[in-house]
Amino acid sequence: MAKPNLIKQFNTATNQNIILDKDLNKVIKNSYELFLELFKNSNLDVKKLGDFKYKSFFSNTKEINLDLSIIKYFPNQYYKFIDFNNIVLDIFKNLPERYVIKKNNNYIAVLENFKGYNINYRFILFFRKKTKDLIVDYVNRNSIVQEDFALKISESLCIANKISNGTLFNIKKILNYILKNHFEYSYNLDYLLITWFYEYVARSLNDFIDQRFNFKNKELDLNNFRKIKNLKLWFKEHVNINKLFYYIFSKVDSWNSYYFNELGYEKIEIFTDISRYSLNTNSTFNNPSSFFSEIKIYDLQNHSDLVNIQNNISMENGVSKIAYDKARAEEKRYFVSPFICTGTSNFAMLQKWFTLLSTKLYAKLPSKLKEEIKSLKQREAMEELNIIAHNWLSSYLKKIKYLTPYFDRKYPLAYESDLKTLIRLIVTMVDKTKDEDWIMENDN
Repeated sequence: MAKPNLIKQFNTATNQNIILDKDLNKVIKNSYELFLELFKNSNLDVKKLGDFKYKSFFSNTKEINLDLSIIKYFPNQYYKFIDFNNIVLDIFKNLPERYVIKKNNNYIAVLENFKGYNINYRFILFFRKKTKDLIVDYVNRNSIVQEDFALKISESLCIANKISNGTLFNIKKILNYILKNHFEYSYNLDYLLITWFYEYVARSLNDFIDQRFNFKNKELDLNNFRKIKNLKLWFKEHVNINKLFYYIFSKVDSWNSYYFNELGYEKIEIFTDISRYSLNTNSTFNNPSSFFSEIKIYDLQNHSDLVNIQNNISMENGVSKIAYDKARAEEKRYFVSPFICTGTSNFAMLQKWFTLLSTKLYAKLPSKLKEEIKSLKQREAMEELNIIAHNWLSSYLKKIKYLTPYFDRKYPLAYESDLKTLIRLIVTMVDKTKDEDWIMENDN
């Protein structure tokens, strides 16, 4: 009897159960093609970002938010973001009248309406420069030019998705369905998914290479093995996606990994100065600031590999010293390490959505307490705000980890062989769950 193809079943089941309006998809596709046509002869490049690129975006409202990039490659030192911005705005003047253009300090928004949907295309402007041997992307961050990883994470997750045979994009689609617009910024989830995906894959691949090559002193054709098509084949034959996803969702709130002692996080207060009132609650959003962009397979008998390792060992931007030291200590020829990157992705959208979130949550504060918060008698109001922030954050984290038992072999759901039924069950249960059900009673 043939072994069931769980990967194919999972991808098919996800796409059959989570469906976006067909006509809406067509309108979005046509608009994207129009944007490409507009910039065709401009020496500027238009690319999708994040969930738009992964085809994993989902909204249970009439607001569709899609991120795109406009890239200027290798500009000279005299070319400024204000010049870049003006050129882009001039090009957008050629859009049909149905589109509305809105300007912001950090991005340009293009809006269109369709069947009651408000489709928001937000364009982030990037300078892509070469620094030594590295490609670095820069954005305008409140009039300060700073490095940004939105392009990098989007490109990296696409490669990881190929290795995973399409399962990563679909798990992100399910995650977005569960969250139901809880928080519009989702690059933090991309960081978490790709980091724990590559942690699991790197360790599994390392074990495979040990058993097949290191322990038997066999030669590995690394140049061939490193190819995406061969890593994709290896994944299909050797990775159990149930175990992989259980691992990922069990680890999403971890602060350290096997390969790096500490992963980077930026603590963001949902309300300014609220943390001093947070005695038994959580009121800060932990935004990941580092992620694993790829995996590296090295040959310690190859001189160029050794040079590459020495030049790239780092806790913030590079390969793992822990993995390298372990391979040398155990006299192994080949070893695998994730490559870590550190930095924020799409600061413009993080700032936008966090500001809107704070405003939305603040509106829940009773009118009487809003008066007190401006006075010296603000403790009660701040404590109430703290609970509001805690409940939002607590339910957000529970939604992110919701899928864990569906892939956990300790629970019966993980034994459901019909993945179409399993995904339908997830969708049905999420639809039946009320907002207050995500909040644990007596949790604050």
